[in-house]
Amino acid sequence: MTAGPCRSHRPGVLHIPALAALSLVAGMACGGEPAAPRELPPDVQADVTAIAGHLAQVSDTSPALSCDKAVENARWGVETMLEVGEKNLRAGYMSQPAYDAATPALKRLLAALTAEDCAAATGARRDFYQCMSSDYNHVYACGKAHPFDP
Repeated sequence: MTAGPCRSHRPGVLHIPALAALSLVAGMACGGEPAAPRELPPDVQADVTAIAGHLAQVSDTSPALSCDKAVENARWGVETMLEVGEKNLRAGYMSQPAYDAATPALKRLLAALTAEDCAAATGARRDFYQCMSSDYNHVYACGKAHPFDP
């Protein structure tokens, strides 16, 4: 493991914006019938919006490319988003159709994120991996700044 921010600081921060990124919509009741939408209290929603906005911005704009670090950071971020999406679905903050629409792209991206892919990357894909070489950047921000098809 390389020097940088401790991973233990990231999970608590990422759960809230990932919750927002995967959308807070009406849930489904256990029987499959639409449930009443679950809403966050206004102060919590304000925090979600602020943190999601912050994580949508690239913090470290010129890290050196490190494929091992980039793949580790990117996979960790996508895995966390998938886990939070599942929790949001179970808790009723996300509908089954919204979950079904969001997860295939995340799973395709997760499958594509490898050291070999990073080493061969050019253009926006290489820029994405370079962005993800920093522990200070979130996968959503790097993907937004450097979009590519997995």
